[in-house]
Amino acid sequence: MYSIIVAILSFSLFASCALAATTGPGPTVQTAPNEPIGSSITFDSAFGNATITDVLNRLIDYGIAIAASLAAIMILWGAFQIMTSAGVEKKYAAGKQTILYALGGLVIIILARGLVAIFRGLIIGLGA
Repeated sequence: MYSIIVAILSFSLFASCALAATTGPGPTVQTAPNEPIGSSITFDSAFGNATITDVLNRLIDYGIAIAASLAAIMILWGAFQIMTSAGVEKKYAAGKQTILYALGGLVIIILARGLVAIFRGLIIGLGA
């Protein structure tokens, strides 16, 4: 069961990377001779014309989407374990534990993006 889930997720992850279309000859940087290079540099990628920060934020979003999908699958798996326990207390407890761990992971996933926003606000607020 786990090998099927891993195969499906890895195919979707690698297929999206492999099928991403890039245009143009590649990244180009146009700066004045003594101009420092900062985060305002853009490059062509599968994500479009974006800065490195934008690309990292999009990758984090994809990771959150995959992790949330896995949490939903694990909740369903735990429910299946409970339904098929047939009164065996050990199997019922295993299903209950699977659901609780999946919900705990889902809460952490949801809080992760919020905590990043809070820390970013604190850092930008302190730097201003």
